[in-house]
Amino acid sequence: MTIKTNIPETKIPGSYTEYNYYAGPNGLPANIQKILLIGDVSEEGSLEANKPTAVYTEVEALNLAGAGSVLHQMYQAAKNAWKYAQITLLRHSAVAGSKALWKIAVENPEDKTGATAAGSVSVFYNKSRVSVGVAVGDSAETVAANLVLAVNADTSAPFVASADEGEVTLTAKSNGAYISAAKGGVKVSVSTKGTDIAVGEPDLTAGVGEVDIKSALKAAFPERYHLIALPVCDADNLTLLKDHLMDAAAPLEQRGQRGIAAVVVDGVNAATSIAKAKNCERLHIAAVKNSIPSAAWEISAALAAVFASNSQPNVPMNDAPISGLGIPDTNDKWSGEEQDGLLNGGVIPLIEEESTLCIVRAVTTCSMKNGVRFEKLVDTGVIATLDYFRDSILAMHKIKYKNQVIHELLPDALNEDNIATARQLEKAQLLRFIDRYESAFRVEESTDIPGRLICQIPAPVVPGLNQIYSTIDLYLN
Repeated sequence: MTIKTNIPETKIPGSYTEYNYYAGPNGLPANIQKILLIGDVSEEGSLEANKPTAVYTEVEALNLAGAGSVLHQMYQAAKNAWKYAQITLLRHSAVAGSKALWKIAVENPEDKTGATAAGSVSVFYNKSRVSVGVAVGDSAETVAANLVLAVNADTSAPFVASADEGEVTLTAKSNGAYISAAKGGVKVSVSTKGTDIAVGEPDLTAGVGEVDIKSALKAAFPERYHLIALPVCDADNLTLLKDHLMDAAAPLEQRGQRGIAAVVVDGVNAATSIAKAKNCERLHIAAVKNSIPSAAWEISAALAAVFASNSQPNVPMNDAPISGLGIPDTNDKWSGEEQDGLLNGGVIPLIEEESTLCIVRAVTTCSMKNGVRFEKLVDTGVIATLDYFRDSILAMHKIKYKNQVIHELLPDALNEDNIATARQLEKAQLLRFIDRYESAFRVEESTDIPGRLICQIPAPVVPGLNQIYSTIDLYLN
């Protein structure tokens, strides 16, 4: 092999030296997990549709998404779950339809022009609450006006409040049926304390229109977003996301990504039927039972942030807390049998533990292959580790083998570097048994296509520890 340098020719006597930054091991690439949040903006949001935009501050998110919009709520949920999350916002195409309305009647005591007892009136929406005081003599119109001021002062509120003759109207900031869905949408309730001003339960006029993320995903395709969170979890949009994930991870693109959606359902079958229909190792569906004071889009965004915080991809996220979200009632906690049914069906159960919403086990929707139970890709850590291994191999190839020629020593050199990269991941406890699999590493020159080397690279991923089965033997002597 001829030694080559890039030192310019000169006739001046002396010793001349250059640096080669690419010799020897170069370390593993950083495992940064970028998050893409797909959702809608409010009328005040300046973000254009189908234009992915990275955000670095709360102020930027507020200006782009608009206060209280779906995207703004997703951003807040992700940051509350992990403040270091690297987030890009993507507005999907406008939803053709109408906004949900909640009408709340505020009335004076019978035969009175105002309150005869002081107290307070509160409006609850998901895990937030606004309250206004009621003084003796305050009329229903005054209380309604004060409620409007209080709601509109909350920048995270998902609606705009207005009042007309004692009736408060809350108008959602985005179109669509999902905003006011009975499960996973915005929940509104009211209460009074002390006062005899009467406040009726919210009268809902549901929003109309369906989300379509097709154009948004097309706009996002050229870039890599390791985690993509959806605002909805319907069959059509999940199919679009699944196709996007698999196309982006294909050999000619090599941008491994994972998708996340969330549902609030009344039983195991309602969730597993969705997951089984997709059966994809890159797709994740999380489920809460019956009700939770957080919207489904907040759950998916927060879960993406928790995934992104896991810097070692094969480490399980069993019982990992999802900070900042509401928690379901005790009666709405998945039982052990229900959790097992969800996990076997490719769904992530979310339950309350110590007053925090937690992941039971982070599984993918891939549970079957050709109609047979398939365990290899059940845990999300496996595909995440494979993606990182591929990233490491590709980074090494790009640094050390760009613009080379296939001399007789090159295949062996490349094979040794592939093994060396695997050993680095072994030291990081991502791969194991590299000595055992060393003979399975192979590189050979293609006999069909000039200029092509073909590599065979085993990936013995270190599995995460999920269970310990023990037998305790009783001895009385």
